[in-house]
Amino acid sequence: MARSRVAIIGTGLIGASIGLGLAARKDRQFEIVGLDRDRMHAKEAKKTGAVDRDVSSLEEAVEGAGLIVLAVPVMGARRILEEITPFLSPGAIITDTCSTKADILRWAAEFLPETVHFVGGHPMAGKEKSGPGAASADLFRNATWAVTPSPRASEQAVGVVLGLVDTLGAVPLYIDPQEHDTYAAAVSHLPILLSVALFRMVRDSQGWEDASLLSGPAFRDLTRLASGDAVMSRDIMATNREAVMHWLGRFENELATIRKALELGGQPVADLFASTQLDRDSFITDPPVRRRPEGTPAPSAQDAIGRLFVGGLYDKLKDVQGRATQTQGRLGDDAELRRKLGMTDDNRD
Repeated sequence: MARSRVAIIGTGLIGASIGLGLAARKDRQFEIVGLDRDRMHAKEAKKTGAVDRDVSSLEEAVEGAGLIVLAVPVMGARRILEEITPFLSPGAIITDTCSTKADILRWAAEFLPETVHFVGGHPMAGKEKSGPGAASADLFRNATWAVTPSPRASEQAVGVVLGLVDTLGAVPLYIDPQEHDTYAAAVSHLPILLSVALFRMVRDSQGWEDASLLSGPAFRDLTRLASGDAVMSRDIMATNREAVMHWLGRFENELATIRKALELGGQPVADLFASTQLDRDSFITDPPVRRRPEGTPAPSAQDAIGRLFVGGLYDKLKDVQGRATQTQGRLGDDAELRRKLGMTDDNRD
């Protein structure tokens, strides 16, 4: 009997790290195939054991695959979703690792047949180095992994993706795609721009040569993201422009507050640093978590069937689904989310 197949399309840092994590399962009964437009990446991924076999076409990669992982920049994922349809098996599950979620959920609904299940994903992990040579099976250990299923994805399909997340040691966070993009713009996408801006500012100054000799860990850490994948960063800004612009405006306001404190000097500066230190230390030592609500109802027959398919992960799924429902109820439509964040029509770009 042929083994089940997992297809990883994109064998760079993220895709190869997923492959290494899956390959490390002692009980695995599936083949891992890899496809990359950079043939050297695919061959290196096979050499490191991230994939069992590298292939040269979408058809060869996904034929008979039960789980397909798109580990490519978001605009590349759009092209793949459009081209992959004729080769998909009924019941196939597709997930992705793209940094924005609203557009890819829309493209999945537009291009994929109803017999295929799409469950969006975004691991909040990475390095400034790219390529399979930088991959690690532990890359996702304890990292948050956003999960954004399409409306027609089955419960079993969501369970399979949660199983992937669990295998890689990550922590699933079930979240609305629009909510994901809004907050990812603040904590993940804006930092790319800040890293680029800081490096460009110093690099383009007349004193760059001397300044570079003085640069230490602080400068290197703060500019680390400027060494990231340029195509990925470009696609992030293209698919999440409005949210990034919103947070960029808020950052400019924060800089104005800091400038004012420096102009005043003395206690305002001390208060600025002390209050921020306290808040960040609290965030690091006691980070927020989504806790299970009290009074969880007894499991139903549907819950029991769910556990038959996905085991202990079913309870996690129920928990995050309940939280997502509460969040959607609070936020309402996109207009309400915009209002909550102060993103009114007056400050649209």
